[in-house]
Amino acid sequence: MVWDDLRVFLAVHRLGSYKSAARALGVDATTVGRRIGTLETALGTRLFLRTPDRLQSTAAGLKLVPRAERMEAEALELERELQADDSKLEGSVRVTAPDGFVQYILLPALSRFRREHPRLCIEFRADVRVLDLSRREADVAVRLFRPKEPALVARRLGELRFALFASEAYLERRAAPRKLSALAAHDFIGADASLDDLPHAKWLRRAIPKARYALRANSTTAQALACTEGHGIALLPTFVAAREPKLLPVLPRLAGPTREVWAVTHADLRTSARTVAFVNWLVGLSL
Repeated sequence: MVWDDLRVFLAVHRLGSYKSAARALGVDATTVGRRIGTLETALGTRLFLRTPDRLQSTAAGLKLVPRAERMEAEALELERELQADDSKLEGSVRVTAPDGFVQYILLPALSRFRREHPRLCIEFRADVRVLDLSRREADVAVRLFRPKEPALVARRLGELRFALFASEAYLERRAAPRKLSALAAHDFIGADASLDDLPHAKWLRRAIPKARYALRANSTTAQALACTEGHGIALLPTFVAAREPKLLPVLPRLAGPTREVWAVTHADLRTSARTVAFVNWLVGLSL
C-alpha cells in the first residue's frame, strides 16, 4: 500500500465517483479505477459499493478513512515544511481564484511577474469551489471573503465593486431603463442557482425581486460573454466592463454591492520564496 493509492481512495470517498476524483487529482478516471483496484487487492476487501447516486464507502472503507487522513495530514505537513524551507524562486505555484479574476485581472498583469521570475510556473485553478489549502489543493487562494481558519494567513488586496451592465445592442433593442422599477421588464443574466447565497447575488434579488433570467451561469466569464452578446443585463465586477468595450453601464448612479478581496496562504508556506513572491505581486495589483 502506497500513499498515492490512499490519496486516490480519499478523493473517491469525498467526491463519490471516479470521474470527480480524477478531475480533482488531475488524472483520468481509468487511473483512479486502477488505483482503487490495486488497493482493494492489497487489502483483500471491497472499499466501495456503487449506489444510484454515488460510490459509497463500505464498512472496511470507513475504517480506512481516519487512518488515511492521518497519513494525509502528515504527508501534507511535510510537503509544506519542505516547500517553506525552499528559498529558490523556481518551481510551481498553484493558485486558485474566481474565473473572472483570473481572466480579467491576473492574466493581463502576469507579464511583469513572469519577467521578474522567469523560472516560476504559475498553475491557475479558476474554480467557484473553495479549495482546501491545508490539503495542498492550492498554494495561494484569491478569495472574496476573509478566512476564519487559524492555520490560514490572509492579506487584503482591496475591494471589488459590482454594477449593472448591458451591451449597446441590447439597450438599443430594449431601450435603456431610467429607473430601478423599470428593470422588472428586462432580461437578466445571473449566477447559477447554486451560487444564490453569494452576497452580490443576494443584493440583486433585493434590488430586483422578480428578475426575469434569460441565462444563468456559474462563471463570471460566461456571464460577461452573454452580456456582451446582448442576452440581457448582468451584475458584473466593474473590472470586467473595463476590459469589455461592448458593455455599457445601466443605471450608473445605482450603488452596487462590493466585496473584499484577500490573498490567502497556509501558515506553513509564509516563508516559501515562491509563495511570498506571488502574494507580494498580488498585493501590488490595482483592483
